[in-house]
Amino acid sequence: MAGIVITTDGVFKRYGKALEAIGERDAKRVFARALNRGGDQARTQVKRSLVAQTGIKYGLINKAVKTIRAHPNKLEYKLEAEGGETNLNLFNARQGKKGVSAAPWKKRRVFKSTFIVPAYDGRVFKREGKERGPLEPLFGPNIAREVVKDPTAEKWRMVSGFVMTRVEHELMRLFKLS
Repeated sequence: MAGIVITTDGVFKRYGKALEAIGERDAKRVFARALNRGGDQARTQVKRSLVAQTGIKYGLINKAVKTIRAHPNKLEYKLEAEGGETNLNLFNARQGKKGVSAAPWKKRRVFKSTFIVPAYDGRVFKREGKERGPLEPLFGPNIAREVVKDPTAEKWRMVSGFVMTRVEHELMRLFKLS
């Protein structure tokens, strides 16, 4: 599984004295809350970007992207994209004379010599040979591969900015300055 790592070393430079004043236990809580809030904001942007990039509906992306939240003992926020290949039937596939018309990656095109099989949940297939025998399914984008490509990866890189503002907010909240 490919991943993108974001480090927030600038937090220590900017808020080092305040973090020392509150102690390690409260500092870990501040970081966990900030990571979770900033990560949630970035997760929303990543999912929206995946919808725009792939053409897969938001609900299916929501099921395929798993969130592992941070807590004080493990200061790490992760998005794990699961899922196999997506058949073309998920992209408004329509049967035509020349083949199936579908819109993976938000671009509609006709896939020549393909057809929809209603008995197999409306999935799109192509014959492997000239005979009537084996069928080969046609696939569109894979969420796990698409999540590490730009522009989706760029949305995930925004998390460091979100976390920085949340650390400041949580420190203000702790010192009751807001």
